[in-house]
Amino acid sequence: LKADRAAGKSLATIAGSKTQALIDALVALENKEIDAAVTAGQLTAAQATTQKANTVARVTAHVNATPGQGGFAGMGGMGRGGRGHGPAGAPGATTPGTTAPSTNG
Repeated sequence: LKADRAAGKSLATIAGSKTQALIDALVALENKEIDAAVTAGQLTAAQATTQKANTVARVTAHVNATPGQGGFAGMGGMGRGGRGHGPAGAPGATTPGTTAPSTNG
């Protein structure tokens, strides 16, 4: 996977005929993380509803993007080890549905 991504391939290209299954799995994971944030008191139900309304489009764009097009940073930018993990205030720690602050100056 890393070699294909480094070669400039999108996750959709790598997944081939299983692209929709990949999108479905990532949407389910994202929505589960949003639900967990509500349970933990990090998001309101209204905020969760708003974020979930954009999940399919956001994940689809990520899966179709080639490296360097922005969006999430590889597979680690989403789900496990990505956003929403780590203590509040830690570098890169964000609330689900948000992005980490830029470190580019």
